[in-house]
Amino acid sequence: MIDRASTATTLRLATLAAAAFVYVTAEMLPVGLLTEISSDLAVTEGRVGLLLTFYAYGVAALTLPLISAIKTWPRRRVVVLTVAVLAVSQLVAALAVNYPMLVAARLLCAGTHGVFWAVVAPVAAALVPRAQQGKAIATVYAGMSLALVLGGPLSSAIGQSWGWRTAPAAIGLAAVLIALALHRALPTMPVDAGESSAVNKPRQTPAMRRALAVICTATLLAALGHFAAYTYFTLLVEQSLGSSGTVRTMMLLLYGTAGALGVWAAAKFYDRRARLFTLSSIATVAGALAVFWLLAPSVGFFAVLATILWGAAYTTIPICLQSSVLRAVPIGTDQASAVYVVVFQVAIATGALLGAGIVDNGGLTYIAGIGAAVMLGAFGVVLVGRRGFPREQERTPHSPDPVVADRSN
Repeated sequence: MIDRASTATTLRLATLAAAAFVYVTAEMLPVGLLTEISSDLAVTEGRVGLLLTFYAYGVAALTLPLISAIKTWPRRRVVVLTVAVLAVSQLVAALAVNYPMLVAARLLCAGTHGVFWAVVAPVAAALVPRAQQGKAIATVYAGMSLALVLGGPLSSAIGQSWGWRTAPAAIGLAAVLIALALHRALPTMPVDAGESSAVNKPRQTPAMRRALAVICTATLLAALGHFAAYTYFTLLVEQSLGSSGTVRTMMLLLYGTAGALGVWAAAKFYDRRARLFTLSSIATVAGALAVFWLLAPSVGFFAVLATILWGAAYTTIPICLQSSVLRAVPIGTDQASAVYVVVFQVAIATGALLGAGIVDNGGLTYIAGIGAAVMLGAFGVVLVGRRGFPREQERTPHSPDPVVADRSN
């Protein structure tokens, strides 16, 4: 007999993964279409790269206020509305007649991006027993990996073939369908009254706050180092392998395919040795960036090798860090996740901004090396910050329990 509860949980996680897919595809859209957007809107490639900066700073500024404003809302409503706003923003982007309008469309999406990522991991974790939370989060984050495997290359190919505006239009239509599916698949998931009450709300301990600070410091450095280079990934590929649109698309596909393998590895091994897995992932990304810097410009094979290592390792890092937040800070998980998301987005914005300055001043050759150095800083934080990466979630009377499968649909 088929386990109906297990099937329902799998469907819910898959639908959340689909939402993660469209969010990441939309967020990273400029990476694969730098040249096309630059040409159509008559702006430099560096300014197109700044679309990631504006987006990320928008997320950083709006996430915590919005999380506080909707803290009593059922989580299904939060997730569905965030994806619906994503759909609207992408349709506006498709109609953008100039660079400021495209920036405005990106900021509209940014307004709910942080809220989505702040709640999606706690929602996924609440659907399963505590011992399976890392696997559940990895399942949802597989949508992020699939966005790199399929979303990024496909949107790039669509934009190169039929004009870049067709790519956000397609993402917007997909987001409409996913929002409807989320409303159907997820339970209501109301917030516990004790969680939203100022009087009864349990308090995070000083140890939890210190652990969160360690995780956020590692997040800041890891995401900054990655996005300083990844925002201009297609330019790095051109430097090593040529400027063919097909080559760019294939390298994005290779990066994403490697990322899918990384997510599989995280789902299988992260819960067993969380800190060691995190250290290995960060070290591998640093090594891949070093290869891109030192070897890829002269020998194209090393660009391919570095892309595989980079994709496989980096896609596991958000899984490791987000799971560590839930393990180390089991009280007030939405707020803790929101802080993590804000730090992550500040790092994206700063990395893209740093990369824009380097690229526009002729320093593309050094951008991967700078990214590698910053990633090593993240490695050092995780290495010495053992308490931020506990083996299992700390058990408290207020730790969240899995939701009941048939709870108020």
